[in-house]
Amino acid sequence: MNEIIGVDIGGTHIRLGNPEKPGSVSRFRTAERDAVATIADYCKGRGVTAMGVGVPGLLDKACRRAMKVPNIPALNGRDLAGELEAATGAKVYLENDTVVLLTGDIARMKLTESGVVLGIYIGTGLGSGLFINNKPYKGKYGYGTELGHVPIYGFNEACGCGGKGCAETVVAGGALVRLRDKNYPGTDISDLFTVLTDADRTQYIEALAVVLAGTLNLLDPDVIILGGGVAQMRGFPLEEVKRGILEHAVKPYPAEGFTILTVPLDETIPAGVYGAWKYALLNEQ
Repeated sequence: MNEIIGVDIGGTHIRLGNPEKPGSVSRFRTAERDAVATIADYCKGRGVTAMGVGVPGLLDKACRRAMKVPNIPALNGRDLAGELEAATGAKVYLENDTVVLLTGDIARMKLTESGVVLGIYIGTGLGSGLFINNKPYKGKYGYGTELGHVPIYGFNEACGCGGKGCAETVVAGGALVRLRDKNYPGTDISDLFTVLTDADRTQYIEALAVVLAGTLNLLDPDVIILGGGVAQMRGFPLEEVKRGILEHAVKPYPAEGFTILTVPLDETIPAGVYGAWKYALLNEQ
């Protein structure tokens, strides 16, 4: 039996399986054992012939080696694709996690036309991916778009990338946890946006809007896809962020014509698993 699976390696969990078989999707704690061993054990007896693997970090340009994975340093510098192929016998298609997320969302939302599609995912960190004419953009060192590591003037929080004041240290989940612990102790993190003071809410909206407006002005994308756990929290200020983007974006265009689509929430299949699986399918064609 030939089977293709998607693998989402996250800082907290590894999720993997075949989205066409919802009961096959499993979740394991990332820190409990080595990622390669976890994936190899899952594959035993399943006839897995290919897998897409999303990694939350920088890969080499050939998408074989994990260069820097801030939340899983045990993967740094490893030939992850080669190790997985040796351990499972399957063909491995390694990619940055935001690229596989965007691959899946483009398919789910039926955005098949050519053009420029920017995906922004606000989770523990702030990830982004850029597709140009249906292909992921890659720079000199294999970077796509690292929106989470665009520095914001006036902020100096140290970031796992080695820089300071990166956007994700201000607007992503890690920053919100720190804000909750400091100013709103005891609040469930999923409710944080519903209890923010005007000052904290304004700072969050302004910081995110400035980063997104700058990206809009730079890339002039056909569509922006916004997803991730933070963007789906109760009370997330989407409309206020849109107004902030309009305030900072170039007039009349792209300010008047920009489109932001929010990712539909699917409780049955993890988005990272679906995207990695879809990425493998496309590469197997």
